[in-house]
Order: sequence, then C-alpha cells, then structure tokens
Amino acid sequence: MQGTSENGIAEYNAGLFDNPEVAEWYDNQQLYPAERIILDQFRHAYADKRLLDLGVGTGRTTKPLLPLVGEYIGIDRSQPMLALARRNFPAATFLDMDVRAIGQFGTERFDCVLGALAILSAFGHEDRLAIIQAVRNILSPGGYFIFSFHNRQWRRAGGMPLHRRSWHPREVVNSLHPQSWINYLRLQPSTRRTPEYAILADQAHRWSGLFYFIDLAAQTRQLEAAGFEIVGRYGENGRPIAENSDTSNDGLLNLVCRAAPRPS
Repeated sequence: MQGTSENGIAEYNAGLFDNPEVAEWYDNQQLYPAERIILDQFRHAYADKRLLDLGVGTGRTTKPLLPLVGEYIGIDRSQPMLALARRNFPAATFLDMDVRAIGQFGTERFDCVLGALAILSAFGHEDRLAIIQAVRNILSPGGYFIFSFHNRQWRRAGGMPLHRRSWHPREVVNSLHPQSWINYLRLQPSTRRTPEYAILADQAHRWSGLFYFIDLAAQTRQLEAAGFEIVGRYGENGRPIAENSDTSNDGLLNLVCRAAPRPS
C-alpha cells in the first residue's frame, strides 16, 4: 500500500470491510445519537418515499427505515455484510453495487439518499466529487441527501492509534494492538494534505484505512457546486451546529442537504 495513489484508496478500504469478522462486529448495531436525531427531525424527507441507502453494510440503518419508506434499496460491496443484511431483512432490496455506480439508477430515481458512517470518506477526491454529483442527479427535485463525513478539524485527525475511542462510537477494542501501529505507519507514505481536503490514516477496527477528511466550509462548497443547499448541520453527538462552530471534538460531522432547483 506504500505510496498508493488516491485511485487505489477505495479498493484498499473496501478490502477492510470484506471480512466476515468485521461483518459480525457490525451486525445488530443500532442507530447512533446523531442519526436518531436527524432521522426523527427529517422524517418527511423519506417517509413513504423512495430511499437509497449507500454502504448499507449489515442493515444497521435498514431496521428503522424499512417500515417507514415507500421503497427501500440498500447497496454495498461487502459480500459478508450483504449476506447478513439479506438474512436480517428478507423483505428489503440489497444490491451488490459500488457507490460510484449509482448513476446507473437514472435521473430523479430517488427522493432521499442516505450515506451513513462517512461512506464517502472511503473514496479519493475525484471519486467523491463524482459521487456527490451522481447523488444530485438521481434525486428528485427537492430530494434530500443525508450523510456524515470525517472532520478535518477534529483534534485527533490523522493521529496515531491510542487506547481511547476514535471517531467511531464503538471503536475501543484493538486500539493498542501492535497491528494498529504497524498499519498506521505503513500507510503514512499514502497520506496527503491539500488546502481543500486531506487523505489520512484512521483506525478501522484492527487495521487502519485511508480516509478523506474535509472541514465543514470546504464540504459546503463541494455540495453547493453540485446543486445542493444545506438545511441542517449536526455534530457527532447530534447537536445542531453553525458554519463557524468549534468542531475540534467531532470526529464525524453530519449534513442534511436538499437538491436545489435546477437552472431553467
């Protein structure tokens, strides 16, 4: 993985989650505080409507959403996770699909797109911009994009593994495992920092992944350029935040965006 370009980040990260042990770890998890708050406050965005769930994993978000939506489709690349999702929710539709392929659904196919647990952070810069634009294209007019992302202003962004929680609400175990340090150091040649974003090593279970970190202002600019307007900003614990809020203690930030009217 040394010196890997951004084009290889998605494949490397996908390999971390294509693991039966990791799938079992995610199985039967519940919504996190920020997710519960956002999905409650914005129920009108998906209730009785068409929803696409990006990186659905084992169906952690399927359980609360499936009874409420009009149509539910979840996509993922991890075969072990998809197997558990299909076992847990046989009535739901789960597709083996790369997030970068969502344009295949066609324009205005969904009313709401969910990208939980920073799924877009698994991709490099060009892929990320293309995915955001694809989300805009598959959304109906006024449709919602609800997602979280790795916060570059987090005080632990890119830091070495510690025996403490990382950004992940349940990530405590294995943080002192020797493999965590080995992987972290091995990935350093592939990290990158630019004025707009950074590619940094961050813990993903026993292994370290390479993830995209961006601050709130830069993420807002990306979304607005793709035709979104921001209607809600939330910290990791679900508190509402403003554009200039102190987010140094937030490993993840959450945004609720609405597809702005297309130029006539």
